[in-house]
Amino acid sequence: MMIGAFFGSFRMPPPLGYEIDFLGEAKRYEMTNSVGPRDVSRLVARLGRGDYGLFVTTSYFTKQAQEEVLEDGYPVRLFAGADLVGVMRELRITRGDEIAPAWLRAVEDSALKEL
Repeated sequence: MMIGAFFGSFRMPPPLGYEIDFLGEAKRYEMTNSVGPRDVSRLVARLGRGDYGLFVTTSYFTKQAQEEVLEDGYPVRLFAGADLVGVMRELRITRGDEIAPAWLRAVEDSALKEL
């Protein structure tokens, strides 16, 4: 597996109970570095039949990368840094403009237990 790559599955809740496999790619970039179509194309090329793609970045996607996903109908969801902030706010793990220290400690503790 590539560094920054991840995979898994999601089971739709009953009564559907359908399982969706996904592959993902994560890029930790500065806000001045964008994710372009070449990066997204690498993820698309690794998708199998019925797979769904998730591409997460701390920066943003170029217009061309976004258009390619939409126009070609790729089963890929793009998550930019602003989307991540929105998710964190929705989950209420932020305090103002920062991530809640208690949540960060819990994540760190969980990661240490897995080592």
